[in-house]
Amino acid sequence: MKKFIFGLVLVGGIVVGGPILGSKLTEGQVSTQNNDLGQVFDRFNVTIKKEPSYVVTNSKYGTKQEPGGYLYTQKAINESGKSYDLTFYAPGELRENAILKLDTKGRFVETWEEVKKEDVPKNVVDKL
Repeated sequence: MKKFIFGLVLVGGIVVGGPILGSKLTEGQVSTQNNDLGQVFDRFNVTIKKEPSYVVTNSKYGTKQEPGGYLYTQKAINESGKSYDLTFYAPGELRENAILKLDTKGRFVETWEEVKKEDVPKNVVDKL
């Protein structure tokens, strides 16, 4: 019975602690087409909460991908006003100077949508 409990605690520690440690170790890494490990760790990290972030699109931040789509890496601002680097994928080139609301969990972007300036919190609009 002791071995079973020890095994259960060990597996639980790895499942919960792995993403937390991984998020810390990959901080500052920029995601690329071939390296999105930081996003994966943030997605499963229980200490990171989901929150919306905002960006203003600009083609200079987009990189055309093969076989298609664009990978955008740029500064995002979350609702608390913190600015950080974020990478997200779009199936095509985005409209210039559009405001996007990204549903994020750390560096992981679940979804994004174009929003109007009036729909963005005041403290975020001031920093965009």
